[in-house]
Amino acid sequence: MKFNYYIGTTASSWLLLALILAVEFSAPFKGVLVSIFSHHWIGKAVLVTLAFAAAGFLFAGKKSVAGIADRDCAWYSIVSVLALIFLFFVLHFML
Repeated sequence: MKFNYYIGTTASSWLLLALILAVEFSAPFKGVLVSIFSHHWIGKAVLVTLAFAAAGFLFAGKKSVAGIADRDCAWYSIVSVLALIFLFFVLHFML
């Protein structure tokens, strides 16, 4: 069975960003993750891992995302998400 690591990485990195922002802005959402997984970090890790696996298997035969090669899309996603997470927490700390 084929697996597309690049699309799995792309999907899971953007989901991680969304989950981090959701937990920071929504205490009830954080509470749901805690109630299900015992800690919000564990919840985010489980959901991101599931997204990685699901996207990797669902798009196993796909070779590009929106006209961008899978490898490039994964690279741009990782760098962008890391920069946005860093920027969010810097601004969060300063404000």
